[in-house]
Amino acid sequence: MAKQQAEESKEKPGGVPHIVGSVVGILLIVVLLPVFVCNMTLIIKSFIRPEKVPTVFGVAPLIVESGSMKDAILVNDLIFVKEVDPGALKERDIIAFQPLEKGKKVVTHRIIAITEEDGRKQFTTKGDNNNTADIDPVETFQVVGRYFARVARVGKVAEFLQTPLGMITCVGVPLVAFVLYDVLRRMQYNRKKEEEDSSDKEELERLRALAASIEMGEFPVQAAAEAPQAEVPEERKLDIVYPPVEGEEQA
Repeated sequence: MAKQQAEESKEKPGGVPHIVGSVVGILLIVVLLPVFVCNMTLIIKSFIRPEKVPTVFGVAPLIVESGSMKDAILVNDLIFVKEVDPGALKERDIIAFQPLEKGKKVVTHRIIAITEEDGRKQFTTKGDNNNTADIDPVETFQVVGRYFARVARVGKVAEFLQTPLGMITCVGVPLVAFVLYDVLRRMQYNRKKEEEDSSDKEELERLRALAASIEMGEFPVQAAAEAPQAEVPEERKLDIVYPPVEGEEQA
């Protein structure tokens, strides 16, 4: 009985294997789909406005390529900076900013001083691992955002995910595999369901034909009479009382 229930649970779409597969698929979608959407958003924004650092919901992911902020931020870390009102920045904040030199990459350094010149706020920055402060002060329009989080040692992975091959390998393949698995699972279940429905239909037709035979007096009585009769056990024969036949005395 237990074996039969286990086999039935495997066949049903709600069985343990299918539940596990569904949970794994949902987790893949929950994790990989946002990654795919964020990557596409960043790529599209970088093409539309190449002069501006692309963001998703005001957050820009950046990959650290130098050790100027060691030990707070390390090489190959994936860091996140959030867009902020420059007026809310204060000393000791770590900010990401775009240098004025065209083509130079975004810099992430700490604010060590805030000054105003001709009514414009300027930030003096310095890398924690550098001996001197940055030469050029940072203007408010250069600020990309304020650093708030990092994921250690995943910069190369994030960089790979932004390439077409990376998106296909790490995002597209698992999602397509799950969709195919789900489609095949449903097709298998539907095929088994159709076979069961066909068998049930044949049984129902047989019962209807038998009921019609009974109503028309065509019930196979002879076949029923020829069926083997149950034998009465020897010990039970002694308990059977037979009624006396007329003209005979009861023993």
